[in-house]
Amino acid sequence: MWRGHELFITSFPSLAEFIPVTIFYLIVPTIISWIIGTLICIVRTGKKNILYYAVSLFVSFFRGTPGLVQLYIVFFGLPELFAIFGVNINAWDAGFFYVVATTANFSSFVSEVLRGAYQAIDKDQIDAGYSIGYSRFECFFKVTVPLTVKIALPNLKNLEIDLLKGSAVAYVIGLVDIMGRASKIISVHRGYGQIWVLLAAAVIYFLLTTLIEYIFNRATRHFSKYEVAVK
Repeated sequence: MWRGHELFITSFPSLAEFIPVTIFYLIVPTIISWIIGTLICIVRTGKKNILYYAVSLFVSFFRGTPGLVQLYIVFFGLPELFAIFGVNINAWDAGFFYVVATTANFSSFVSEVLRGAYQAIDKDQIDAGYSIGYSRFECFFKVTVPLTVKIALPNLKNLEIDLLKGSAVAYVIGLVDIMGRASKIISVHRGYGQIWVLLAAAVIYFLLTTLIEYIFNRATRHFSKYEVAVK
Protein backbone atom coordinates (compact mmCIF):
# COMPACT_ATOMS: atom_id res chain seq x y z
CA MET A 1 0.00 0.00 0.00
CA TRP A 2 1.48 3.33 -1.08
CA ARG A 3 1.70 6.11 1.44
CA GLY A 4 0.41 9.51 0.41
CA HIS A 5 3.70 11.41 0.35
CA GLU A 6 5.22 8.70 -1.85
CA LEU A 7 2.46 9.23 -4.41
CA PHE A 8 3.17 12.98 -4.28
CA ILE A 9 6.86 12.37 -4.98
CA THR A 10 6.26 9.91 -7.81
CA SER A 11 3.47 11.89 -9.51
CA PHE A 12 5.24 15.25 -9.41
CA PRO A 13 7.74 14.47 -12.24
CA SER A 14 4.97 12.93 -14.33
CA LEU A 15 2.89 16.09 -13.96
CA ALA A 16 5.90 18.32 -14.60
CA GLU A 17 6.34 16.71 -18.02
CA PHE A 18 3.11 18.43 -19.09
CA ILE A 19 4.21 21.93 -18.07
CA PRO A 20 5.15 22.74 -21.71
CA VAL A 21 1.65 21.69 -22.81
CA THR A 22 0.03 23.93 -20.20
CA ILE A 23 2.31 26.83 -21.12
CA PHE A 24 1.49 26.34 -24.81
CA TYR A 25 -2.23 26.55 -24.10
CA LEU A 26 -1.54 29.63 -22.01
CA ILE A 27 0.60 31.51 -24.53
CA VAL A 28 -1.39 30.79 -27.71
CA PRO A 29 -4.76 32.11 -26.40
CA THR A 30 -2.88 35.02 -24.78
CA ILE A 31 -1.26 36.20 -28.02
CA ILE A 32 -4.44 35.84 -30.06
CA SER A 33 -6.59 37.42 -27.34
CA TRP A 34 -4.33 40.43 -26.94
CA ILE A 35 -4.55 41.09 -30.67
CA ILE A 36 -8.33 40.63 -30.83
CA GLY A 37 -8.81 42.46 -27.53
CA THR A 38 -6.84 45.45 -28.85
CA LEU A 39 -8.98 45.58 -32.01
CA ILE A 40 -12.16 45.37 -29.93
CA CYS A 41 -10.85 48.15 -27.68
CA ILE A 42 -10.21 50.37 -30.71
CA VAL A 43 -13.77 49.78 -31.94
CA ARG A 44 -15.32 50.40 -28.53
CA THR A 45 -13.45 53.67 -28.03
CA GLY A 46 -14.57 54.95 -31.44
CA LYS A 47 -17.88 55.91 -32.98
CA LYS A 48 -21.03 54.02 -32.05
CA ASN A 49 -21.88 52.25 -35.30
CA ILE A 50 -23.07 48.73 -36.17
CA LEU A 51 -19.61 47.28 -35.54
CA TYR A 52 -19.50 48.94 -32.12
CA TYR A 53 -22.76 47.33 -31.04
CA ALA A 54 -21.77 43.96 -32.52
CA VAL A 55 -18.50 43.76 -30.58
CA SER A 56 -20.24 45.11 -27.47
CA LEU A 57 -22.68 42.20 -27.64
CA PHE A 58 -19.74 39.82 -28.13
CA VAL A 59 -17.98 41.20 -25.05
CA SER A 60 -21.15 41.15 -22.93
CA PHE A 61 -21.91 37.54 -23.81
CA PHE A 62 -18.44 36.15 -23.10
CA ARG A 63 -18.02 38.20 -19.94
CA GLY A 64 -21.47 37.28 -18.70
CA THR A 65 -21.46 33.50 -19.12
CA PRO A 66 -19.31 30.84 -17.38
CA GLY A 67 -16.12 29.83 -19.15
CA LEU A 68 -16.89 26.13 -18.71
CA VAL A 69 -20.27 26.58 -20.42
CA GLN A 70 -18.54 28.40 -23.30
CA LEU A 71 -16.04 25.56 -23.58
CA TYR A 72 -18.83 23.00 -23.88
CA ILE A 73 -20.72 25.16 -26.38
CA VAL A 74 -17.65 25.40 -28.61
CA PHE A 75 -16.69 21.73 -28.17
CA PHE A 76 -20.15 20.39 -29.02
CA GLY A 77 -21.52 23.25 -31.11
CA LEU A 78 -18.65 24.02 -33.49
CA PRO A 79 -18.73 20.55 -35.11
CA GLU A 80 -22.47 20.99 -35.69
CA LEU A 81 -21.85 24.37 -37.32
CA PHE A 82 -19.12 22.99 -39.59
CA ALA A 83 -21.32 20.02 -40.47
CA ILE A 84 -23.75 22.45 -42.13
CA PHE A 85 -21.03 23.15 -44.69
CA GLY A 86 -20.15 19.46 -45.03
CA VAL A 87 -16.97 19.64 -42.94
CA ASN A 88 -16.37 17.05 -40.23
CA ILE A 89 -14.18 18.33 -37.41
CA ASN A 90 -15.18 15.82 -34.74
CA ALA A 91 -11.75 14.19 -34.93
CA TRP A 92 -9.88 17.46 -34.44
CA ASP A 93 -7.66 17.78 -31.40
CA ALA A 94 -9.37 18.98 -28.22
CA GLY A 95 -6.75 21.72 -27.98
CA PHE A 96 -8.27 23.47 -30.99
CA PHE A 97 -11.66 23.77 -29.31
CA TYR A 98 -10.04 24.93 -26.07
CA VAL A 99 -8.10 27.67 -27.86
CA VAL A 100 -11.21 28.90 -29.70
CA ALA A 101 -13.36 29.02 -26.56
CA THR A 102 -10.63 30.50 -24.38
CA THR A 103 -9.65 33.13 -26.94
CA ALA A 104 -13.24 34.33 -27.27
CA ASN A 105 -13.57 34.56 -23.51
CA PHE A 106 -10.16 36.04 -22.74
CA SER A 107 -10.20 38.64 -25.53
CA SER A 108 -13.44 40.11 -24.19
CA PHE A 109 -11.84 40.68 -20.78
CA VAL A 110 -8.62 42.00 -22.30
CA SER A 111 -10.56 44.53 -24.38
CA GLU A 112 -12.28 45.91 -21.29
CA VAL A 113 -9.01 46.19 -19.38
CA LEU A 114 -7.36 48.04 -22.28
CA ARG A 115 -10.38 50.30 -22.75
CA GLY A 116 -10.39 51.25 -19.08
CA ALA A 117 -6.63 51.85 -19.13
CA TYR A 118 -6.88 54.06 -22.21
CA GLN A 119 -9.62 56.16 -20.65
CA ALA A 120 -7.56 56.53 -17.48
CA ILE A 121 -4.52 58.04 -19.19
CA ASP A 122 -3.55 61.46 -17.90
CA LYS A 123 -4.14 63.65 -20.95
CA ASP A 124 -1.42 66.01 -19.73
CA GLN A 125 1.04 63.26 -20.58
CA ILE A 126 -0.14 63.30 -24.20
CA ASP A 127 0.06 67.09 -24.32
CA ALA A 128 3.57 66.86 -22.92
CA GLY A 129 4.46 64.53 -25.75
CA TYR A 130 3.30 67.08 -28.31
CA SER A 131 5.15 69.83 -26.46
CA ILE A 132 8.51 68.11 -26.93
CA GLY A 133 7.93 67.77 -30.67
CA TYR A 134 6.26 64.38 -31.12
CA SER A 135 4.01 63.94 -34.14
CA ARG A 136 0.59 62.29 -33.69
CA PHE A 137 2.09 58.98 -34.82
CA GLU A 138 5.05 59.29 -32.45
CA CYS A 139 2.85 60.42 -29.58
CA PHE A 140 0.54 57.43 -30.07
CA PHE A 141 3.32 54.82 -30.06
CA LYS A 142 5.71 56.53 -27.64
CA VAL A 143 3.21 57.91 -25.13
CA THR A 144 -0.37 56.62 -25.51
CA VAL A 145 0.41 52.95 -26.09
CA PRO A 146 3.09 52.61 -23.37
CA LEU A 147 0.94 54.44 -20.80
CA THR A 148 -2.10 52.36 -21.69
CA VAL A 149 -0.08 49.18 -21.28
CA LYS A 150 1.43 50.44 -17.99
CA ILE A 151 -2.00 51.13 -16.50
CA ALA A 152 -3.42 47.86 -17.85
CA LEU A 153 -0.58 45.56 -16.73
CA PRO A 154 -1.78 44.90 -13.14
CA ASN A 155 -5.21 43.83 -14.40
CA LEU A 156 -3.70 41.92 -17.33
CA LYS A 157 -1.54 40.07 -14.84
CA ASN A 158 -4.61 39.04 -12.86
CA LEU A 159 -6.35 37.92 -16.06
CA GLU A 160 -3.30 35.90 -17.08
CA ILE A 161 -3.24 34.14 -13.72
CA ASP A 162 -6.96 33.42 -14.03
CA LEU A 163 -6.33 32.05 -17.53
CA LEU A 164 -3.66 29.70 -16.19
CA LYS A 165 -5.90 28.48 -13.39
CA GLY A 166 -8.86 28.21 -15.73
CA SER A 167 -6.90 25.90 -18.02
CA ALA A 168 -7.29 23.23 -15.35
CA VAL A 169 -10.84 22.53 -16.62
CA ALA A 170 -9.62 21.70 -20.14
CA TYR A 171 -9.31 18.03 -19.21
CA VAL A 172 -13.12 17.73 -19.32
CA ILE A 173 -12.96 17.78 -23.14
CA GLY A 174 -9.98 15.42 -23.32
CA LEU A 175 -7.07 17.88 -23.34
CA VAL A 176 -4.15 16.33 -21.47
CA ASP A 177 -2.20 19.03 -19.67
CA ILE A 178 -1.10 19.12 -16.03
CA MET A 179 -4.61 18.64 -14.68
CA GLY A 180 -5.46 16.14 -17.40
CA ARG A 181 -2.45 14.07 -16.43
CA ALA A 182 -3.37 14.34 -12.74
CA SER A 183 -6.85 13.02 -13.55
CA LYS A 184 -5.34 10.00 -15.33
CA ILE A 185 -3.02 9.23 -12.41
CA ILE A 186 -5.96 9.39 -10.00
CA SER A 187 -7.93 7.05 -12.26
CA VAL A 188 -5.07 4.54 -12.42
CA HIS A 189 -4.92 4.43 -8.62
CA ARG A 190 -8.73 4.29 -8.43
CA GLY A 191 -8.92 7.45 -6.37
CA TYR A 192 -6.38 6.36 -3.76
CA GLY A 193 -4.25 9.25 -2.55
CA GLN A 194 -5.90 11.68 -4.94
CA ILE A 195 -5.34 14.57 -2.54
CA TRP A 196 -1.58 14.07 -2.89
CA VAL A 197 -1.75 14.04 -6.66
CA LEU A 198 -3.86 17.19 -6.63
CA LEU A 199 -1.43 18.77 -4.18
CA ALA A 200 1.44 18.05 -6.58
CA ALA A 201 -0.55 19.70 -9.39
CA ALA A 202 -1.33 22.67 -7.12
CA VAL A 203 2.37 23.19 -6.38
CA ILE A 204 3.17 23.27 -10.10
CA TYR A 205 0.36 25.74 -10.81
CA PHE A 206 1.58 27.89 -7.92
CA LEU A 207 5.12 27.98 -9.32
CA LEU A 208 3.80 28.94 -12.77
CA THR A 209 1.68 31.68 -11.20
CA THR A 210 4.73 33.01 -9.38
CA LEU A 211 6.59 33.11 -12.70
CA ILE A 212 3.76 35.08 -14.32
CA GLU A 213 3.79 37.58 -11.45
CA TYR A 214 7.54 38.04 -11.84
CA ILE A 215 7.31 38.64 -15.59
CA PHE A 216 4.49 41.17 -15.26
CA ASN A 217 6.19 43.00 -12.39
CA ARG A 218 9.30 43.39 -14.53
CA ALA A 219 7.17 44.61 -17.44
CA THR A 220 5.45 47.16 -15.17
CA ARG A 221 8.79 48.62 -14.10
CA HIS A 222 9.86 48.77 -17.76
CA PHE A 223 6.79 50.71 -18.92
CA SER A 224 6.89 53.08 -15.93
CA LYS A 225 9.80 54.95 -17.50
CA TYR A 226 7.57 56.28 -20.28
CA GLU A 227 5.52 58.34 -17.88
CA VAL A 228 8.60 59.91 -16.38
CA ALA A 229 10.05 60.62 -19.82
CA VAL A 230 7.27 62.99 -20.87
CA LYS A 231 6.84 64.93 -17.63
